[in-house]
Amino acid sequence: MKNLFMSFLLLIFSSIVMAENIDPFEGLNRTIFEFNQTLDENIFYPVAKVYKEFLPKTMQNRVSDFFSNLDDVSTLGNELLQFKLLDSVNTFGRILVNSTIGLAGLFDVASNIWIEKTDEDFGQTMAVWGVPSGPYIVLPILGPSSIRDSVGTYINVTENVNVNKWLNATEETTLLLTRAVDTRVKLSPIIDLLKNSDDFYIATRSSFLQKRQFDIFDGNPPIEYDDF
Repeated sequence: MKNLFMSFLLLIFSSIVMAENIDPFEGLNRTIFEFNQTLDENIFYPVAKVYKEFLPKTMQNRVSDFFSNLDDVSTLGNELLQFKLLDSVNTFGRILVNSTIGLAGLFDVASNIWIEKTDEDFGQTMAVWGVPSGPYIVLPILGPSSIRDSVGTYINVTENVNVNKWLNATEETTLLLTRAVDTRVKLSPIIDLLKNSDDFYIATRSSFLQKRQFDIFDGNPPIEYDDF
C-alpha cells in the first residue's frame, strides 16, 4: 500500500511537469549521458566483453533465462493491473512451467512449448492508465527514461527488493551485477549501431522513445499524420 501511495504521488507530479518540448532538460541530460558513457566504457563494456567471450554460451543462456523468469513475475502483475487477463494467464503458465520443469527458471521450457513471452512494466501500466509520458530524462547509470518511466523504474526496483529480501547483501549485490552484465551483453548490438550515428545522444533518445511507443501499444503504435 505504501508503494502504491508513493506511485500515485509521483503520477500527479508527472502530469504537472508535462512540457511541450519532449527534451526540455537536454543540457543536463547530455551531461548525465556523457557520465553514463564514461562508466560504460571503463566498467560495464569491458566486463560484458569478458563475460561474453569467456563464459560458455550455455551458461550465458542459463543466466538470461533465469532473469527472464523473474521478469515474468513482474509482467504478470502489470498485466493484471492492465486487465490483460488472457495475457496474464499465458504469463502465469510460463512462470509455472519454467519455475518447475525449467529448474527455477534456468531453462526457458515455456518458449519451447509455444507459451509466448510478453513484457510489461509499471511504466507501460501507467501509460495504459492514461498517465502522460512527461519530458525525456536520462538517469545516472540507468540511462534513457521519462518522468513516467522513472516512476515505473522506482516501483520495479522496490518490488525487486521485496522479492530479493530473502537474500543477504552479498547475494543481492551479485544478482544485481550479474543482471547488469547480462543486460549489457544483450544491448551491445544496439549500442554499437547507435554509436555509428552522427549524434549518439539524439539517436539514443529517438530509439528509446520509439521503443516505448512500440511497447505501450503492444507492437501497434498509432500512425501519426502530418497536418497539411
